[in-house]
Amino acid sequence: MSESASPAVTDLRGLIYAAVGDLLRKHRILFVIPVNEGTPNPYFASLPWIDLNRSIAFLERCQPLASAAEGQDKELDAILEEQHNTDFKTEYGTLPFWRLIILQSPGRNEFTASFIYHHAIGDGVSGLAFHSAFRTALEAASSSTLPDDKAGNIILPDENASVLPPLEELHPLPINPRQHHSPTANLKQWTGTSVRIPCKSRWASLYLSPSASNAFVQGCKERKLTVTSALSSVVAAVLFGNLPSTVEALTGIIPVSLRPWLKLPRQVADNAIGTYFDATRVQLTRTEQVSQDPSLVDVWSGPQQVSKSINDYLCDVSPSGEPYTSVAVFKTIPDVSAVFHSMLGKPRDAAFEVTNVGLFSPATTPGASLWRVGNVLLSRSAAVPGAAVTVSVATGEDGIIALGFSWQEGVVEDGFIDSVRQGVRKYFEKYR
Repeated sequence: MSESASPAVTDLRGLIYAAVGDLLRKHRILFVIPVNEGTPNPYFASLPWIDLNRSIAFLERCQPLASAAEGQDKELDAILEEQHNTDFKTEYGTLPFWRLIILQSPGRNEFTASFIYHHAIGDGVSGLAFHSAFRTALEAASSSTLPDDKAGNIILPDENASVLPPLEELHPLPINPRQHHSPTANLKQWTGTSVRIPCKSRWASLYLSPSASNAFVQGCKERKLTVTSALSSVVAAVLFGNLPSTVEALTGIIPVSLRPWLKLPRQVADNAIGTYFDATRVQLTRTEQVSQDPSLVDVWSGPQQVSKSINDYLCDVSPSGEPYTSVAVFKTIPDVSAVFHSMLGKPRDAAFEVTNVGLFSPATTPGASLWRVGNVLLSRSAAVPGAAVTVSVATGEDGIIALGFSWQEGVVEDGFIDSVRQGVRKYFEKYR
C-alpha cells in the first residue's frame, strides 16, 4: 500500500494503530479465540482487550520492493513462511488469533501489510474484507488528529458490536439425499505422500506481469471461462509435465464461497470476516491436459471440465434454493477431530487445490483517495490432510494476478515445487 499524496507520512505507526483500532471496534470477531480445539465441544471466547503493540509488528525492507515483472518477492515470502509456521497459541489467552505485519519501504510512503489470521475466524475472502476495511480506516485516520496517549493502543471491544452467526445459523446446510458419483477410481493418480504430522509449511509466490494478467483474463472471457477454471487447468497441465507418464489423472479441490446464500444483506455478507465456504472436486486426465507436443501446455481443454464440475455443484440445488454443500456433513459428526486423526498415515484425496478470491475492490471513499493499493497476495499455510500442492490466487487493484504455492515439507520435494512454479511462469511468458 502506498500514499497517493506527496507529503511524507511523519507518524505511520500512529496512523496504522488508529486505523486498526477503528477496524477492531467494527469487527468483533477479531477479539475471539477458539477454546477446546480438538474436542467435541469447541467454542469461542472473547479477549477483554487487544494490545496493538503486541499484535502489530513493524519491519523494514532490506531490499527494494520487487516489481511484478520480477515474478517474486523473496523477502516477503520468507516472512510469510515464518508466519505460516508460528503457532497462534503462543501466549494463549492474551494474544488474538491474528497478527498484522507491516513491512516498510525505507524513505517512501509505502508499505506491505500482511494480515495473518487463523482459519477459524476467517476464510480467504475475509482477507480481502480486512484489507478493504483497513484501507478505509487508514483514509479516515489520515484526515484526523491522532491521539497523543499510548493508552489508545489498548483496544477494548465495542459492546454494541456482535460476532456474526456461524455458517450453520446463516445457511440451511441441507444434506444431499443423492449420493455423488466419485471420479473414475481406476485411473492411476498422484497425491504426494500420505497424510502426516508434524507439519512444516513451505511457501513461494509468483506475480504475473500486467500484460500477462490482462491477456489471460481476456482469453478467459473470450472462451466464456472463469479465471479459476483456467488456472486450475494450467496447474494440472504443469503438474502432469513434472510427473511420471504413468500418472493418468489428478484430482483438484476448488473452494466455493457460500456468501451469496447467507441469510444476511449482500453487502454485509461480502464484507464479513468469518468462515463461509465450501469446496467441490474435479478430476482432470492427462489426455485432456497434455498436447501432442510435450513441450507445449494446452490449457484450454481442461477448463471445460473444471467449469462443468463447478456448474454441476451450483446447479445441484436443494428445495430451499441453495446448492447442496459438502460441508453440511460435518454437522452430523459428533467429534470432527476424530475424523482428522483417522486420516493420519492414509493417502491424500487430492493432488492440488486452487483457491481464487478474485479481484480486490476496496470500498470507495468520498473525494480523492490518499492511499493506493497495488499488488494483493493471498497466502496460506499447508493443511495436514489437504492437497499435496495448494495454489492461492488474488488479483490486485492494479490488475496483476498473484499466485502463491504452499506445500508441506516432506509431502513433496522443494525441487518439485520449484519446477512446477517455473512451469507456470513459463506458460505465462507467452503473453508478454
